[in-house]
Amino acid sequence: MRATKQGVVRASWRAWGRAWVLCVCAPIGLASFACDAPGPESGSDAAEDPVEARAEAPPAAAHLLAKAMKGEMGAHPKMSAIPGARATFDEVQALVAEHYVDGPLTEDELWTGAVEGVLGRLPQLPGHPINTLLSPEELKELEVGTKGQIVGVGVMIELVADVIVIRDVIPGAPAVRAGLQAGDRILGVDGVRVRDHELKDVVSRIRGEAGTPVELFVQRDTEEWTAVVTRGTVEVKSVEGRVLNPETGVAYLRINSFTKRTAEEARAALESLEGEGMKRLILDLRHCPGGLLDASVAVADLFLESGAEVVTIRGRDEEKRMSASSSDAWESLPLAVLIGPKTASGAEILAGALAYHERGPLIGEPPLGKRTVESVHDLKNGWALKLTMSRFFPPGVDPADTRGPSVKPGITIPSPEGKKYTRLAELSLDADPPLRVASDLLTAR
Repeated sequence: MRATKQGVVRASWRAWGRAWVLCVCAPIGLASFACDAPGPESGSDAAEDPVEARAEAPPAAAHLLAKAMKGEMGAHPKMSAIPGARATFDEVQALVAEHYVDGPLTEDELWTGAVEGVLGRLPQLPGHPINTLLSPEELKELEVGTKGQIVGVGVMIELVADVIVIRDVIPGAPAVRAGLQAGDRILGVDGVRVRDHELKDVVSRIRGEAGTPVELFVQRDTEEWTAVVTRGTVEVKSVEGRVLNPETGVAYLRINSFTKRTAEEARAALESLEGEGMKRLILDLRHCPGGLLDASVAVADLFLESGAEVVTIRGRDEEKRMSASSSDAWESLPLAVLIGPKTASGAEILAGALAYHERGPLIGEPPLGKRTVESVHDLKNGWALKLTMSRFFPPGVDPADTRGPSVKPGITIPSPEGKKYTRLAELSLDADPPLRVASDLLTAR
């Protein structure tokens, strides 16, 4: 950890997405984050990054950045600058103060807009700003889940036709003890109806301190009741798996994010699957928005020989190569890896390393392809700045190539249109073409 003029640079990398988390997490220490990426389209107690950025690029900047993402411009689009812009800012401030129809802006509002404007001129992903200002609340949300332990009720929720629906319930969570199930609809929180409310608003109403109750008005089929759930600490697994076909030994392992515990969870899951007869493995990264960089490299350790290159991180003045550091029993396990548009950050790094070392085919659709590493800098007022500090390159990727996904599927198979995250127990080869192809390829080996 080293001090900077901006604040404190947090010491590891992590991605974030759009999921919101039903919890308040105790401080987990300083961390920094890599690769801004969208997560599953839901809110959850899972270890998915939950911040929705506030800063937007100005229209002119957004136009140029969209061109850059299409490969029409370089990595640093050049936008015109106003000569003597500092004096112009003062002129604009005076005009707004004197003539703006809704009255003058406060000094804090003006300078906040100035900071957002600075960040808006930096390269962003259209729809997913990666250089952004974080409020204290957003910073807390960003940090939730890195330990794989949160405080909440233990449900994953999504918005379906303006109704809050429980997508899944985390085993052992308070929601289980309260009798909640996947598919239940949450119609009210503490006496307030939540239909048509934004997901983040519902989250803010549900979360609270450990040991405190929350009243959820729940509907299941035609039955309605009020469930009183006591918030508590929930252990959230970032890895889940099962044997798909005991006869062929084809097993399935899904990584939802990379937390401090992901490598340990993956090892435990592989040992369990091995005990159940696993001979081949489908590794699903399609819904993984990334996470801690070190965790991604540690998972690569499980499938690669010691010394195998995993990723290169290149900053303004330095370069760091990261390699597998240990040997494990699964280095020769037949693999197939599923990727898609929501595969990002550490998941892209893992997929790229496995493909480069020919551990198994990449099947599905191209991943997000952001390629950058962000660090979070604490500011003195409790806010924070998330800023691109470096880029990552999987092995075999030319550092001069900074456009588009750094890895691509060897076998391109789109998932069914509108397909969402599928619960582990509901996986179906017939309903999931990429999963079917992966299973068939492994069985034929």
